[in-house]
Amino acid sequence: MRKGFTLVEVLLVVLILAVLASIVIPRIASSAGDAKDAKCDANIANLRRALELYAVNNDGEYPASNADFQSDILNSATYFPHGAPVCPYGDAYVFVPATDTITSHSH
Repeated sequence: MRKGFTLVEVLLVVLILAVLASIVIPRIASSAGDAKDAKCDANIANLRRALELYAVNNDGEYPASNADFQSDILNSATYFPHGAPVCPYGDAYVFVPATDTITSHSH
């Protein structure tokens, strides 16, 4: 009796592994994107809280510009003593004075 695997058996195993990989890899990649979105949403929520606290400390006034938001809130140890939140996509958080909102990449 011969020992070892036939070519058909090896190809069958490779085919099964390829099918499993084609199912698993997209799910893992999707999960990573979902995690980044959740982190970004949490960061924006923290920035909004800091923005509201800024308004309370400044007689209800919000920063006049995105530059003021960057210097007075993001780069301030008063609001973020351990450093400002960083977008997981590498984009900047932008304050829109017209609507008093904070945005990032697709949010």
